[in-house]
Parts: sequence; structure tokens; C-alpha cells
Amino acid sequence: MMASMLVYILPSCYKNKEDLLTASKKVSFRADVVPIMVAGGCGCHNNGTTRAIQFSHGDTIFYGAILGRVGLFNAWVNGGTHPGEGEIYFKPSEENIIKMWIAAGAKDDEGGCTVTGNITHTANIQPIYISSCKGSTCHGGIAANFDFAAMVSHKTALTNMMNSGGGTGHPGGVISISSCTANTFLEWITQGLPR
Repeated sequence: MMASMLVYILPSCYKNKEDLLTASKKVSFRADVVPIMVAGGCGCHNNGTTRAIQFSHGDTIFYGAILGRVGLFNAWVNGGTHPGEGEIYFKPSEENIIKMWIAAGAKDDEGGCTVTGNITHTANIQPIYISSCKGSTCHGGIAANFDFAAMVSHKTALTNMMNSGGGTGHPGGVISISSCTANTFLEWITQGLPR
């Protein structure tokens, strides 16, 4: 009788089984982190109507916009607060996933791309800027809004930013830039920054 009671009680002692499962696996940016960022808790970043940096819109996920916030996520999950307004928190299991991803280098496990063809500001660069850089806490909000002329005039800083993956060149500090974003910008610069 006592043995059967222990069998019943012990499995229910630890309630946070998600933590055990998370700790035993490699965290994937695409499979584990992105679903957190495009879920209901991050609604302002996925509704296409607010000034918050958009992580998705419709069926499109802006991977570069999520990767570009690694520093903010790191501060937030290590005792900080939501960078924007409001009392917003990750669930403990989500926080653990984000911490493990950052500890492993915060890489995009399906990142990278080959950029071919004509790259223009209108068709390629502006959409990246809108999804990854523009928002109330970034460019167009507390930082300067960048139009075509401003980007062209900051060619050297852009080149440094893209060659370093965001490690240097950004006046507002280190940011994280996906290899696909970097490749697109560098090819645009190589092609002479066409409008």
C-alpha cells in the first residue's frame, strides 16, 4: 500500500516538467524561439497596426527583426523589463528557451541566404528597414527615421554593421543582424545603392 502511494505521489512532485524537457534539448531559433515571438503574448509585434517592431504580419515572419532584438531579450530574461510599455513577461518555460538560445550564441539555425539579382532600396532594403529597424523604440521613434538619402549618406556605417553582423557601426550600440539581411545590404551597396 505504501509503495503504491509513493508511485502516485512522486511523479506529481515536480510541476514544471517543461523545464526538464527544455534543458535536455538543443534550442532552435526557428522551431523554439520564433513561435514564442509570434504568439499571443507578443501581440503588439504581430498585428501590423502598432508602432512596435513587427515580428510577423500575416503569414510572413520577419526573422531579422527578431534576431535584431537579442540584446533586449537578454536583458529582459535576466531580470530586466519589457523594452516597450506595459507589464509583459515570458512564461518561465519561454524564458528558459530564450536564455538557452542566447547562451548558445543566439544563431539562426536556418539563417543565411544567397542574394542574387538586382537589389534596390524600394524592393529589398526598405522592407527590411520597416520590419527590423522602424518602431517607437528604434528608428522613426526615439532614433532618426532613415529614408533613402539617409541610408546612402551612412553607407560606411551600414557596411561596417553588415560586415560585423551588427557588432560594430551601429551608433545605438551592438545589434544582431541576420546573415540574410547582411548579405542583402552588402549586395545593395556593391551594386551602387540603387533606388
